[in-house]
This record gives sequence, structure tokens and C-alpha cells, in this order.
Amino acid sequence: MMNADDNWKRNWVNRGVAGYLAVFIVGLLVNPSFVRANEILENVRWLLSDPERLPLIVEKRRNEIAAFYNSDQGEVLWLNQPRSLELTSHMENADREGLRPEDYPAEVLVKATASLNSLSSAADVAWVELLHTGHFLDYVHDLRAGRVSPRVLYPDAYMPFNSIDAVDALSRLVASEDMDIFIADWQPQDDTYRRLKAHLQQLHEVRKSGGFTYLEPGEAVEAGQSAPEVPALRKRLLEDGLIADASDDEFFDKRLAFAVGQARQRYGLDVSGRFTPELIRALNIPVGRRIEQLTNAMERIRWLPNEYARLQLYINKGENTYVFLDNGRVVQEGQAYPNCPDRNHTTMATTIEAVTFHPTWQVPWEFFGKELLPRLQQDPEQVEAAGYYLKRSGADVPLDALPWKQATIRDLERASNREQYALYLPASSENPLGKYAYRLRQEHRLSLFDLDAAPEDGLFCNPYLPKTAFGIVNGLDILDKIIEPRVLPVDGIEDRISRRDTVTFPARGGLMAVVSHQSVWVQRQGLIRFGHDPYLEDARLTAALSGRPKP
Repeated sequence: MMNADDNWKRNWVNRGVAGYLAVFIVGLLVNPSFVRANEILENVRWLLSDPERLPLIVEKRRNEIAAFYNSDQGEVLWLNQPRSLELTSHMENADREGLRPEDYPAEVLVKATASLNSLSSAADVAWVELLHTGHFLDYVHDLRAGRVSPRVLYPDAYMPFNSIDAVDALSRLVASEDMDIFIADWQPQDDTYRRLKAHLQQLHEVRKSGGFTYLEPGEAVEAGQSAPEVPALRKRLLEDGLIADASDDEFFDKRLAFAVGQARQRYGLDVSGRFTPELIRALNIPVGRRIEQLTNAMERIRWLPNEYARLQLYINKGENTYVFLDNGRVVQEGQAYPNCPDRNHTTMATTIEAVTFHPTWQVPWEFFGKELLPRLQQDPEQVEAAGYYLKRSGADVPLDALPWKQATIRDLERASNREQYALYLPASSENPLGKYAYRLRQEHRLSLFDLDAAPEDGLFCNPYLPKTAFGIVNGLDILDKIIEPRVLPVDGIEDRISRRDTVTFPARGGLMAVVSHQSVWVQRQGLIRFGHDPYLEDARLTAALSGRPKP
């Protein structure tokens, strides 16, 4: 049975159009080993200009591909070129880039290249060139922009759309000495991505050699002791790149204790030199899961266009952390907690426009009805003294001017839906936004505010704040990196906040707030840190990447 490409080529050869006959007459229907590059290029241009629909791998980027081949830079890229072999090699080893080799049909290109000597039609030879170009662009799109869109996982996600410029990709390929140089220049250009990729390659070598060394459960071991588990521990830490060599020595020396401390930090345990059952469990997680964490982390980085990656306040919602990134380099880190994490599925990237000190809170009607209405019915003056004020159609309304004793929650909801009334609360002890809040381009999709301290149980939930809200702990430490330097308060941020008045400062240009989940990331010291997947974020992405239904 012939496939779609075979049918297309048969129809092409059998067509009697005048343009094809003209090309035939001038002698292009020759053995492809003697077809000159300019003759192949003319046939490529001819195929792309014909109104007949081409196979999908080329058709979906037909205009951009035609723009390249018809430009002054246009040339034959693959035929009789080492790039063809280099491309298929990269596709076969796509897992080194955090991609899946099975998604890229390297064998199709190998077979097409091998068939060149048996082809008699110049058009068929030109099609082999276009086949390479189409699959090359598919591969480099996934490498630069990611394999899936965030909205495949989260319909309400907001991320700047990331794609590639095919003409730019092909032009860069022409300018590169080889495919390795092109890939190094084309991949996401930040330090975090490069560190994750380097660790991924290390883990692939471990998997190739049979996986991590399994550690038998046992009791805690400390420096200065001898134990039969120590040789296996040395081998396991060697696989993680934390020691330079392994031996059968059972003595737990200080150098090994230092490496154990690094391993504990990498896997989210308290830093010490003790080899404990908790560390054994972390080290026994299969190498396949660690590779999955790294490839998912790299995919999420690809979602952001390069031009948005210079300055980022990146909130990792699965680990209750944030990092401030400058060109992918971590310059500061801290804690940030999602509001009600069991329902906070925010995946977001948007511009930070400003920071407001002592922000005013627009009170939601749920809080209005459930918390304030009983107080208003009892003593509206006390509520007004706490700082609350009411507006109707933009005009101030005294709180004691309305018949609160007769009001119901349903009345408040109806008034809210008609936008007749709105209740506000300036900075106060009752204002949940704290000392400052960010103004974002997509405020209805994300809210960032001040959180005085980390919650004792590690969970923060205020049902009256948006489900897309995140509280930043001790966030004053990063405001000097957020606010435009030219308008930073002369006497310092803390002094300006102590005045307790509401004031807004513009943010630095090009600064993005990014909220996502990463179960592996890079710390400020440049160290790889593995976390967990408490809300099945990795499971959802892995399912999407493999084409399975989302969990």
C-alpha cells in the first residue's frame, strides 16, 4: 500500500502541466547525482509555488519555507551535505535535549536520502530537500518553543504565545558551521536551562549504564563510623556527580559526609552529614523519574519566548518558593505561598507594571456578606472607624446611611452584580494585601501581595482573596529589583513604607512575573534542587507530552 507521500509524488510525475514539461525539456529529469545545486533549488522553488497542496510536514510552514528558498540566502541545505546526517543524529538522540526521539522520524529522512540514487525525477529530488526542511523545523520548534501549549493542560492559563521564525531558523542554520553549533545558539539562552540540560545528560549516562545503585534500607550513619552500606553510598553519590571516585572503603570519612550534605540539599532534606533513611528513600527514586522531572522543567522554560526571559520573578507554586532571575541566573530566592493551593491552578506569565505600597483592597461581596454584614447591622460606625468606605456609582456613601438591619446576603450579591455599590478598605490590620501589592498586566488572572510570615502548617488559604493569588514572604527584600531604579525612594524602601500612605512606583521595563510548577530547579548557588509533585502537575505534563489523557 502506498503512503500519502508516494501518492503525491505519483500524481506529481503524471501531471501534464506546461510548467513541468518546460522543466523536463531543459534537461532536469536526470540522474540526481549529476543534478547541480542550482537546478535542485529551482525545482524546490517550483514545488513551493505550485497551487497544489503539499504534504502536511511542509504545507503547514509553506509560506515561510518559500520565503527562505526564494530569498538571496536560499540554497540547497541538505542534499550532499553533512547536515543531513547531523540532523538525523540529533533526532535519534533527542532525549539529550529533553525531547522524545520517537516524535521525530529520523528513519524517514535516512530512507529518503538513501533513495536519491534511484530517483529519476528532479522534482522528486527536490522533494527530499523539502522533506528534510519540514522535519528540521518541527524539531527546532519543539526545542525552542516547547512541544505542548500551557493551555492544553490548563484552559485558563495565560502565557505569551511562543513560536519560531522559520526563516530565521533556516538562515541561522546556513550561518552555522555544524548542527551542534546551531543547537547551542538556538536553544533557550539562560543559565537555568543550560544547567538542567547538563544534569539531564549526566542522568542519561547513568540510565545507559543500568540506573542508580540501589541502597538497602538501614540505620543512620555518621562521619567517623564504619558501615557495610558505605561503599554502595559512595557509588550512588558518584552517579550524582557529588564525589570524584568510589571505593570499597567502609569508613565514613569527612569528605563523604560533605557529599552527603550536598545530596541532602539536592533532595530537599535538612543539610547535615548524616546518612539517614530519608536520604536513602530520596536516592532510591529511579533515574527515569529524575529524567522526567528535568525534561518537564526544560519544557516549561521553553514556553516563554526568549525576549521575556531576561528578568523574571519566578514563583514555583509546588514548592512555595520564588526566585528572581536575571538572564536565567538566580540572584535572589525566598518563599511564596499559593492561596488555597488545592484550587490554585495558576499557570501564568505577565508583565509587572508597578508596585503599590499600602494598597487599597476592594472587598469581595462574599466577605462583605459573611464577615461585615453582621458588624454593619450591629454598629456601622465601628466598621467605618476600621477604615472601610462605600461607593455607589463612584460617589462616597456614609456607611450609616443604609438600612443594614434589613439587608441580606442576597441583597448584597444583587447590588454587586449590578455594580451599584463597592466597598473598599485602605491599608490596615484587616487588609489582607499587607504592606504592598503588585500591579500586573493581567490582574484578573494573577495577584501578588505581601505575606507577613510563612504559615505554620505550610498552607495559606484566604477564601476572600482570588484563587490566583500568591503571598510573598519578606518580599521587601526584592522590591529594589522590581521597582524602576530611577524612582527608588531616596531613603530606602522600608523608610518609605513606614509612612503608611498609599503610593505606586513603576516597575523595571521588561520584568515578567511567571507562575508555574517546577519539581526541579536551580538554586542561587547554581545547585540543582529536586522537589516533589504534590498537585500532580508533572503527571499532567508528562501525560500531555506522551499523548495520554491528563490525570
